[in-house]
Amino acid sequence: MDDERTTIAGHPLVRLLRRDDDREAWVAADGEGAGVELHRATAGRDAVLAREAEAVAAAAHPHLVPVLDVAHDGGAVLLRPLLPRDLAGWLVARGAPEPGEAVTALAPVAAALAALHAVGAAAGGVTAQAVRLDADGAPLLMAEGAAVEQSPPTAAWRESSAAVARDAAGWRALAETLLDAAGEPLPPEVERALAERDLAAAGDALLAAWPALPLALEAPRASAPARRPAPVRRRERPDGLRATWDAVAAALDRMLGGATGGRAPSATAAQLRVPAALLHRAPAAMRAVRPRFWLAAGAGAAALALAGGLAATADGSSAATPPEPTPAVVSTPAPAAATEGSAPPTPTAEPAPPTSAPAADDPVAATRALLAEREACLDAADAGCLVGLHDPASPLLAADDPWRMPADGQPELVQRLGDAWLLRIASGTAPASVLVMSTEAGWTLRDAWEG
Repeated sequence: MDDERTTIAGHPLVRLLRRDDDREAWVAADGEGAGVELHRATAGRDAVLAREAEAVAAAAHPHLVPVLDVAHDGGAVLLRPLLPRDLAGWLVARGAPEPGEAVTALAPVAAALAALHAVGAAAGGVTAQAVRLDADGAPLLMAEGAAVEQSPPTAAWRESSAAVARDAAGWRALAETLLDAAGEPLPPEVERALAERDLAAAGDALLAAWPALPLALEAPRASAPARRPAPVRRRERPDGLRATWDAVAAALDRMLGGATGGRAPSATAAQLRVPAALLHRAPAAMRAVRPRFWLAAGAGAAALALAGGLAATADGSSAATPPEPTPAVVSTPAPAAATEGSAPPTPTAEPAPPTSAPAADDPVAATRALLAEREACLDAADAGCLVGLHDPASPLLAADDPWRMPADGQPELVQRLGDAWLLRIASGTAPASVLVMSTEAGWTLRDAWEG
């Protein structure tokens, strides 16, 4: 395929991930601009992807990366969720996991393989790169090349299938790697289950050996080059909206104890289903930006506050009229030739010079300015500023670890989608994609994803 082509099956392409004998894999965007992983068969290999979709659909296991859609455009096309983090990268960052973390990473994959075997299919092997991690750290097996071999399955098929044997051997190698990093051997009960190619029993035996623990996802970040400070530009919103944004940000601060001197979270925070680990953080940590992002989307409380504020503003019943911007007072120095004894000049009120904004028809410049301002807000832990920079429905407001613009990132336009603009962030360290919205209130960030 020509790399200059911009779409496959109507999906804008963002970045090529890889090509091999069977397929080419891309980061693409769906109809709403969200990231997806698009696989298209190379010439003559349509059957490989068709069998893969059949096997994944037949197993229907929650720890298999699902097939979202199928199409044909110069070859069979599969769309799957974009899960850029894999188990290999996690293990490198983690170093020495706890045995319980190994259980969490391995047991669901064993169950997913067992679900494939139960419908007469096999993945044909397992690698750490093929195990993807979702935002919560749950493992999902990509199962590229999976195929149904025997339907209905039989014990004789499971004992003789080379693909099932590769599944068992691949899972065992993965288990030995993780447990060795944790300083533990493979339990004998797991060994016996693998000898019988019983992946379900192997996963159960692992769960019986150690209690499962959540994967530690917040490994220390590598130090990045220093950023040039960007000025924080307060955005003018339609009447009443700016005051509502500020009220939402203040409410979030109060929920987290930011304005209560670190007292225990209120019942409102509990109703928002804040993660338990977050509720037990130290007061200083609870005033960080990331917990505000959790609360901004928790149970829709911020959206409800916003909607209520807008409604009150519309009918004039309860919203206070937002104050007019206060002009900056500029003191004018006395002229050198002033008459002796004359009254000194009076300071005059002049509007502060407006911050130059990118042209409305230049999404690249607008995105560059928007993301620079967002980085300044994150560095300053300014919740009100952050809320104002995001689209109210942005999933970034619910992100456990807010996406950060790489220091060497440069936005490049991919495609316009109505009032939305899809851009790739070219970077040698952390390439990404962003979706920005152009509205009457200005440019806002709708979504961002790595890869």
